[in-house]
Amino acid sequence: MHNNYLEQIPQTKVDKLSLQSSFEKYKEILIEYNKHTNLTRIVDEDEVYIKHFLDSTLIGNLIDFNSIESICDMGSGAGFPGVPLLLIYPHLKLTIVESQIKRVEFLKKLRETLNIDFEIVHQRAEVFAHKNIKRFDIVTARALGELSMILEFGVPMLKVDGYFIAPKGSKYEEEINIAKKAMETLKVEIKKIDTFSLPLENGFRANILLQKKSHISGYPRPYAKMLKKPL
Repeated sequence: MHNNYLEQIPQTKVDKLSLQSSFEKYKEILIEYNKHTNLTRIVDEDEVYIKHFLDSTLIGNLIDFNSIESICDMGSGAGFPGVPLLLIYPHLKLTIVESQIKRVEFLKKLRETLNIDFEIVHQRAEVFAHKNIKRFDIVTARALGELSMILEFGVPMLKVDGYFIAPKGSKYEEEINIAKKAMETLKVEIKKIDTFSLPLENGFRANILLQKKSHISGYPRPYAKMLKKPL
């Protein structure tokens, strides 16, 4: 990663030269692969580093990831935020759930190129959730949908006292208000909100940390029911 951006990521035990090399390879394969397979509209080099890599790693400011073992990234697309987090916290057991096969194929290529280990599941998040209740320490989703919806996908997969991380933009307060019933139903509460602006006027971010206080059975509901009657 460019040195000026690398200095802004959370503290990590990984050698900075090694990190720089990994993020450089990540950038190269992302831009090259995107020429024939539409993965992202962000292909400018600085924007890739800021909006994808730095933005993803700054989630590490919410909680001590050194004490976390397992994380599920739902609807990860080209690997965000899960893979950048794995690069700075290589002890993590990362599972990426992605429904689009073209993105799954890219993730397999990325895993091979970076020589890192993570699980890739080609499935819809709500389907995967039913088979993985109370499995993960952290569940996150960066661009999968409104907060109320992604909470219903992800919270059932959390262990009790586990954390759901929702990276959001400038309308985060509106999403929180809409999701109050979902938070109450699923027994999660907001523990922290980290707000900041990305460098070079690349946007406002609000990373929301929620903690699961107890487990409620019966979720997630079938997708059609979620759409018809959101929590």
